[in-house]
Amino acid sequence: MFDANTRHLYRRLLGYIAPYKWMIALTLFTLVVIAAMEPATAAILKDLVDDSLIKKDPDSFVILPILLAGVFIVKGVAEYFSKVASQWIAQKAILSIRDEMFRKLQFLPMATFQQFSTGEWMSKITYDVAQTGRALSEAWIVLIRDTLIVIALFGYMLYISWELTLLMMLIGPVVAYIIDRASKLMRHSSTEMQHNMGRMTHQLEEGLVGHRDIKLYHAEFYEQSRFHQTAQDLMHHTMNVTKVSALNVPLVQVLAAVALSIVVYIAMKMSADGAFTPGELLSYITAMALTFEPIRRLTNINITIQKGMAAAQSIFELLDREEEPDRGQGMLETVQGTLRFDDVTFYYPQADTPTFEHFNLTIPARKTTALVGESGSGKSTLVSLIARFYQPQNGRILLDQHPIDALSLHALREQLAFVSQQVVLFNDTVRANIAYGQNSIDEDAIIHAAQQAQAWDFIQQLPQGLDTPIGDNGARLSGGQRQRLAIARAFLKDAPILILDEATSALDNQSERSIQEAMQSLTQNRTVIVIAHRLSTIEQADQIVVLDRGSIVEQGSHHELMTKEGRYFTLQQQGLANA
Repeated sequence: MFDANTRHLYRRLLGYIAPYKWMIALTLFTLVVIAAMEPATAAILKDLVDDSLIKKDPDSFVILPILLAGVFIVKGVAEYFSKVASQWIAQKAILSIRDEMFRKLQFLPMATFQQFSTGEWMSKITYDVAQTGRALSEAWIVLIRDTLIVIALFGYMLYISWELTLLMMLIGPVVAYIIDRASKLMRHSSTEMQHNMGRMTHQLEEGLVGHRDIKLYHAEFYEQSRFHQTAQDLMHHTMNVTKVSALNVPLVQVLAAVALSIVVYIAMKMSADGAFTPGELLSYITAMALTFEPIRRLTNINITIQKGMAAAQSIFELLDREEEPDRGQGMLETVQGTLRFDDVTFYYPQADTPTFEHFNLTIPARKTTALVGESGSGKSTLVSLIARFYQPQNGRILLDQHPIDALSLHALREQLAFVSQQVVLFNDTVRANIAYGQNSIDEDAIIHAAQQAQAWDFIQQLPQGLDTPIGDNGARLSGGQRQRLAIARAFLKDAPILILDEATSALDNQSERSIQEAMQSLTQNRTVIVIAHRLSTIEQADQIVVLDRGSIVEQGSHHELMTKEGRYFTLQQQGLANA
């Protein structure tokens, strides 16, 4: 049950309940009381037979029933407090684990997010934590309580007859071997169950998010087949665990029953020879019978432990991942906004060829620079490198002559505002989405930002105005309304560097014109980087950089590049400024 890896995992897991020493002490005390009541029951039965039924002692007629009732009352109270206290401890530990996991997710590097699907991340925090919760709320209680009960009962049995008890204990090594073999089989299947659950959660998420495309492309049966296969794999591994567990418990019980039968036969022979009183014989057999249930629970809890340890391993793999490197300590009091790529070489993880190699580019302060090129040319990668979502393997990126990796991530990203064509909104109010990440923002400032983004008119028409919930990723808003909220968020942040990934792509022509007018004030006295999808949005840019496979093929103003009739001219003619 407990190999070296399991012990290591369980010790680490128990570290989450270590702060609650008083509650642990209360739980342990109640477990000792419960264990002590088991042999007390057998002892009372001995006196009940010998004193009440055989000797006809009148005092025992009153005392023994009261004692028997008292034992069950004390045991019941102790079981109540042990269950409540242990569950409280487990829930506090689960809260700590989930908080730690969610915090970890916020600080993982971008490359790590690309290794797992969203469904797999969700499965870790929901399903895996629930499995470890059972290991914390049930497993250690069963292990301690039932081990103490077995020890107490065997201690009482040794007191009655040490010879018979030693004979009974001969099955111990056989039981231990069976449990060890079952543990290894269940751990493997439990680990596979974690993976299947992650895949199933991911497919469920895809089915919910992509339901429109599924219907339009008539892929209902294809998605159903994929989901069924994953669910079937999960069922297969679940049944493997169930089969091993189902065989494990009765096998141990059969062994115990055989040993009990032998011991009962010998005990009755000894009683017939006068070695036992009738009360001692009944008491001994009762004590042996009482060991069956705790032994069954100890055997059965193995499945909970193995599922919990498989889940714990998955959780700790996440918690042990390296966080986003943040070795910079510097801060900038004032930012002009000049960005310079100095001989930068960058590979994506596991990529065979570099996205950029010996790349050089200067983005002047308080000017608008547009990045143009076909898909895969490196436009979005440049933005990711500026935000330090990725680190270049060679070269430097400088902000006002300061290497950005010398700045703390907070200090760097505080200087950036970003508006993407793929708007990300949160299931919260309009107010919270505009003021996202900022505390104590004056309502007038929020309203002003909404007005600048041409969003205030539609916000006023919402049922609760700024306090209207917008649903999952702004599901209750139109595409244009969602994009205006994202633009209002950028207005409110008022950062010196503004990155626009075709921020008006979801707007109709009239709305786009009004937004473009509003953006004239937003882009003034700021360094603006525009990733363009429409040439109309970049014709007024101070600098246009045409990229092709990580290299600059043309650079200049719109008029200069059109005059050259080169790559930019061709893209303009084809309408593929950013295909």
